[in-house]
Amino acid sequence: MTTARAILAMTLGTVLSASAFAAATPQSVNSTTAVPTPPANTPASASTMDTKAAETLLNSLTHNQVEIVQSFPSVGNLQGFVVKSKAGQGAPSIVYVDSQGRYAVVGALLTADGTNQSDTDTQKYINASVAKNALADSPNTAWVQDGKANAKHVMYVVADPNCIYCHKLYEMTRPAVQSGNLAIRWIWVGFLKDSSAGIAKAILAASNPSDAMAQNEKQFNDATESGGLAPLSAPNADADAKFAKNMAFLNKYQFPGTPVLIFQGQDGNPMSLYGVSPDDLDKTIQSMGQLPN
Repeated sequence: MTTARAILAMTLGTVLSASAFAAATPQSVNSTTAVPTPPANTPASASTMDTKAAETLLNSLTHNQVEIVQSFPSVGNLQGFVVKSKAGQGAPSIVYVDSQGRYAVVGALLTADGTNQSDTDTQKYINASVAKNALADSPNTAWVQDGKANAKHVMYVVADPNCIYCHKLYEMTRPAVQSGNLAIRWIWVGFLKDSSAGIAKAILAASNPSDAMAQNEKQFNDATESGGLAPLSAPNADADAKFAKNMAFLNKYQFPGTPVLIFQGQDGNPMSLYGVSPDDLDKTIQSMGQLPN
């Protein structure tokens, strides 16, 4: 399962290498930074910041490997920037730059009341946009039905058959699925192990993909983090096409890992989550609405 904090660091953690830091003085980059919360009626001074200063700083730190997608005023004297790798590697991330363009903050940005501003901004400026487009594209994938089609709550889940966190999600959701309260549309991809693609194709090529999926999970080996199905050694054209469609979906949105939960909230807003904890599962399910068949 990938946490929001890991997602934030995914792109910049790779691009902002140690060598880049060593060559970039006096700038500093902190993984966790606490800042005081400004009064509600005090505008962020960074809102008037010259974006060029941030571009210069980020170009220096990354040797011109990232580009700014969007900027927004943040807390204190910080301006937030959504950045992505120019090479298309990893998911977009958020980096904060001070109003003078001298310091960059990557990772968890904590306010005085303990709020993780990075998580809030990631959901607003990155996840919300990804969720909207991914939810619209999800019906076009080769998804596998799990549960009743008319269930009250429905979600898509992007999963690798060798992903232990996907397996745990499958196990956790059995009561809700079997009761008819939840339906899951599994989008099987394969990248974690050499056998992942073959197992995913075995599920997609089965005469009953739902049963094949259930067998993979029932026989899942937690110790080796391996699915229970044998990889399909000679997939037919249909299985190859379905798998390619699912991988294209994964690559299009550059999800940082699996499982990825995609659904429409009760308020009508698309949502995407990178895993869910057992403590939050029921609340998350209840927040889901239905989707067209």
